[in-house]
Amino acid sequence: MKIVVKILDEKASWVHQLNVYQGYHQKYAAFYPAENFFYHPYLLEKFSQSNLSKEELKEIETYFKLKIYDKEKLEQAKKIVEEKAVPFVAAKNDLLQNLPIKHPEILTINLSAAMSGGFYNTDKNEITISPQCVTPNFMPLLITHEFTHICVEDDVKKYHLPHLAKERLVSKICAEVLGFDDHNSIGDKSIDKFLTKENLENNYIQILSNIQSFYQKRELKKLKNYNMIK
Repeated sequence: MKIVVKILDEKASWVHQLNVYQGYHQKYAAFYPAENFFYHPYLLEKFSQSNLSKEELKEIETYFKLKIYDKEKLEQAKKIVEEKAVPFVAAKNDLLQNLPIKHPEILTINLSAAMSGGFYNTDKNEITISPQCVTPNFMPLLITHEFTHICVEDDVKKYHLPHLAKERLVSKICAEVLGFDDHNSIGDKSIDKFLTKENLENNYIQILSNIQSFYQKRELKKLKNYNMIK
């Protein structure tokens, strides 16, 4: 797999930051506090509010481009990613080859000035991270976590797994197959009984089906209990 590392300019970085803001309030606010998404006091204060006006967003954009975007820091981060993260991801990708999952031929790692952690794009096989928010030692782990998301996303959609199940699946692959702790505390630990090392390596498709059935039965039980209460 070829790995390409790119630095986003201030315009692209702002677009990414804006997309994170919109995505947070549309998809993730129910699972994560705002401080998990916006690692800058000014952005946290502003982006904690949903439905900001165009004028407010323009004001934040100006601040972002003048006060937050730092090309020099991104250049320094690029060296760290190329020296530490790229070899780490390549080595872990060799282990992922043993699973019946998506295996991209090219992975692009975008370095953004956005103060918002790491994100993945399965359509473009891209990872966008904010190196100012991540320590050099954690950067390889974060990138590999996001890369694993790209590899399993098609299966997650196929088996209609909820968000917390997806996060736990990725974390357990990192731990059991790739051999490291991604420090992701978000996830449904009730499905850990399915996500053993042996199952992940030998019965991957079957365990996804089993997890799907597990959630279907749980929802059915909730529905029956609700009807009994009524």
